[in-house]
Amino acid sequence: MRGTMVGVSSPSFHRRTGRHATGGVPVGLGAEGVGAGRPAARSVKRRPAQNPRRSMIALSLCLAAGLGGGMAATMSTEPDASAAVVAGAVEDSLGVEAGDAVRSAYEAARSGDRTSPPAQALSSEATSEAASEADVASGTGPGVGAAGAEGLPEPAASGLPAPVASAPAGGSSPERSAPPSPGPSPSPSAGPTPEPGSGLIGSRFDVEQKLSGKLVVASGSRRAPADGKVWRVQITVEKGLPVDPEVFAESVLATLNDPRGWNAADGSTFAWTDSERYDARVVLASPDTTDELCLPLDTIGELSCGIEETAVLNFKRWATGSQAWESTSRYRQYLVNHEVGHVIGYRHDLCAGEGKHATIMVQQTTTTSGCIPEPWPVPDAG
Repeated sequence: MRGTMVGVSSPSFHRRTGRHATGGVPVGLGAEGVGAGRPAARSVKRRPAQNPRRSMIALSLCLAAGLGGGMAATMSTEPDASAAVVAGAVEDSLGVEAGDAVRSAYEAARSGDRTSPPAQALSSEATSEAASEADVASGTGPGVGAAGAEGLPEPAASGLPAPVASAPAGGSSPERSAPPSPGPSPSPSAGPTPEPGSGLIGSRFDVEQKLSGKLVVASGSRRAPADGKVWRVQITVEKGLPVDPEVFAESVLATLNDPRGWNAADGSTFAWTDSERYDARVVLASPDTTDELCLPLDTIGELSCGIEETAVLNFKRWATGSQAWESTSRYRQYLVNHEVGHVIGYRHDLCAGEGKHATIMVQQTTTTSGCIPEPWPVPDAG
């Protein structure tokens, strides 16, 4: 450790004046009358007089053809008697030639000598029928809905789409399956619990050499627990450190007000404040920030210091401890008591001898110089 040290051979503490260091983100239609003018004169052709006999024969042939087709469709129910009655009726009305025509048509139908319709006509009819069926299936053909086709919805009177007949009440449309019912929502996962006694968050972390330098004040206040000299202490943590400021503050206050602490040594007692009206301040900072706050003392990124009204604790030491100590928690107690000891007026001590307990103001970060490490000002008190 660099700085001035005063050696003593007894556990008494020496007050000082000065500074000390220690290891510690729609289109219109066309107009009417287009092409209007006088209409062209029409030529009238007279038709020649028709022969009544020929007309009657033609009519008879038509009737014969129709009746023959009808008889052909009913051949299964007394076809001969039916053909005879019809031919006799036609003969009485139109003459022998007409009756003979009926009889000839019947015989042709009976023998199966019927002319098949042209293939084109059949094709057109089949196409028309298929189109009609497609219209019905799609709900766009004539008469769809009005006839109440089975399995098809009735058109809505308002013109809006009709509800799907097959959809169950309260269900979803057939095209979309019902969404799965949500399971229980997971409870928000709690973050890592800060370690009591240190405020450290998480079990693994890297020690950042340099952070922002912005200090976060731990929120809280508490009266001093004992009688004596009251020191109002503000406690801060550099932003970015994996430390809970309030838990860190609790650990600092617990150490300072322990029965083996400074109250037993000189009557000092510590109140917690988060205001700017403080008598002492404890800062936990990254190594580089520690070096800046400790100037002009040289803490070389490894040590801590107590300077004027501020005790600056190096996060590297707070997180990792010291090789000179078997217990990191006991080393943290030493670090708080030692650096605050400088703030309230004490200088360094020297080890009194090999195997003896070090006093709290002996530097105990890099080595204890043969003394047994000790974190308390008055170990036997309380």
